[in-house]
Amino acid sequence: MKALLLFLALTIPAAAQPVKVAFCDGMTRVSRNGAAPTATNHTVYAALGEWEPLQLIVTATPEQLKTIQVRATGIAKEDSDILLPAPQVLREHYVRVSKSTPRAPLPPGDYPDALVPLDMPAQEISGTEVVNQPYWVDVFVPYTTAPGAYIGEVRFTFADGMKAIACYTLKVWDFDLPVVPKLRTSIMTTVRHVAQVHGLEYHDNAPSLEHAGLLNAYYDLLAEHRLSVDQIYGSYPDAATGKLDEDKVERALRKHLLHRHCNSIGLPIWPKWPFQDPLGKDREAAMSYVAQWMKLLAKIHCESRGYVIMGDLDEPNDAAAYVTVRRWGEFFNEVEKKHGVRVPLHVTEQPTPEKTAWGSLNGAVDIWVPHFSEVWKDMEWAGGKHDIALRRQAGEEVWAYAALVQMPEAWEEQHGRPKQLISSFPPVWALDYPPMAHRIVGWLFPKHGITGFDYWDTIFAAEGVDVWQDAGTFKTPDGATYNGDGSYIYPATQKRQGRNAPVASMRLKWLRETVEDYDYLMLARQLGLEEDACRLTSSFARGFGDWDDNAGALLGARQQLGALIESAQQRKQTTALQKGGAQ
Repeated sequence: MKALLLFLALTIPAAAQPVKVAFCDGMTRVSRNGAAPTATNHTVYAALGEWEPLQLIVTATPEQLKTIQVRATGIAKEDSDILLPAPQVLREHYVRVSKSTPRAPLPPGDYPDALVPLDMPAQEISGTEVVNQPYWVDVFVPYTTAPGAYIGEVRFTFADGMKAIACYTLKVWDFDLPVVPKLRTSIMTTVRHVAQVHGLEYHDNAPSLEHAGLLNAYYDLLAEHRLSVDQIYGSYPDAATGKLDEDKVERALRKHLLHRHCNSIGLPIWPKWPFQDPLGKDREAAMSYVAQWMKLLAKIHCESRGYVIMGDLDEPNDAAAYVTVRRWGEFFNEVEKKHGVRVPLHVTEQPTPEKTAWGSLNGAVDIWVPHFSEVWKDMEWAGGKHDIALRRQAGEEVWAYAALVQMPEAWEEQHGRPKQLISSFPPVWALDYPPMAHRIVGWLFPKHGITGFDYWDTIFAAEGVDVWQDAGTFKTPDGATYNGDGSYIYPATQKRQGRNAPVASMRLKWLRETVEDYDYLMLARQLGLEEDACRLTSSFARGFGDWDDNAGALLGARQQLGALIESAQQRKQTTALQKGGAQ
């Protein structure tokens, strides 16, 4: 079978509008009414255990699209009867950017973002002129797959008798992606908020069966994208007694860390829950609770994946807030000494305080999470103090996070205060910013030893905003709109889509891809290819304040890196076999 795009016209009425189908990569957004891609073949490259996307764009009339049927077949190995599972095919749903995110380089308009399962209702498209309807095709390569070339098909059938078959090539690399992602993540998705957006009743930390099933669907979706939710409801203490049901919590942790393969999980504790005064009269009981929870992680050999995250401690912005963080740091340090467990405290703050009068958080914080712009300011600006490097040398972790549009004053001066952020800016995760702003970070993190990232919500929407129509999810009192901020998952509801379920976005897929990029870079490091990896990275990304909006360069570098890893892995295996034979 050849990797061609075939059009099989069967009993086409004379007046039928010709249908076009074309390929593009997963980093391209195709407008509804603009020029469509023209590529008639496509190759994707993936390691064992990896997801890899492509897109198929159907150009047809709205009437033809109403009746379209789409089916992906199993992926066949060339000259073999080996068949891989059919990929997931999702219909791309457009949302409107009416008011641009501050300094956005892309204009208002309709953007494809939600990736809707084919059995959910399609978006209404008006008019009679031809339009583009993209489909997202997610290919997964099982770990048991034999390396080599494969051919996949996606078939389109229209009510007017037209059919089209799109054939693509899958090149499977001869190496494994890590089962547990190397890049650590903390993605907030709360129990209460999931109930709210789906119109379910909320019972204090004791979800109904429907609510619990929906929560697990959210956790599963994030895990499928190699992301970890910040906390899971199953690890909470009993709502009535405040005590841990060890068997229940252990089962929940096993499912999350061993079955979903998530690499991080937050301990459930807040300043006044499950204890009213954990730093005072309830101190001993609270310390015992923390130790008990962490020991359950140790029981399943996942103690290195646990940490403490408290929204009340994040972004401390005055002397009193710094005192509070230090008090909690002392609390967890005391737990460690008394109970012999590790309890890393995670705080979204840069190591360099905004004001020296606030004092230092050194010794209190174990996982520092500065904003992307603060990484640039500390590590790449000529006046930076390199405190991130110092905290890493002290044995602490540094993650990073995105939120809104935040450029340091030094960056503004250096770049002439541009009205639009075109290139080389600390990445902004908004819908009307380039896809590269999401994808670039996995390539930048190794430069500064950053080992994880946070995000503050996945289903946020300002009051009155329908995320299925309006991208303006976050609004500030000064009238600014941040498109897509806090919203990476679209909540399908019983009333609207026929069932309650989380629906992924294209931006969620880009986060998955950057986590996998990081895995490639870590594999390269393990195999002695760090110099090659740095050379390939530098062709499009030199730092948080120096990168190119060039998806083609990134995809080309990734393909080259995959080939280098495959060759090095094969050499390693050959050497091991030779040594074994000699013995």
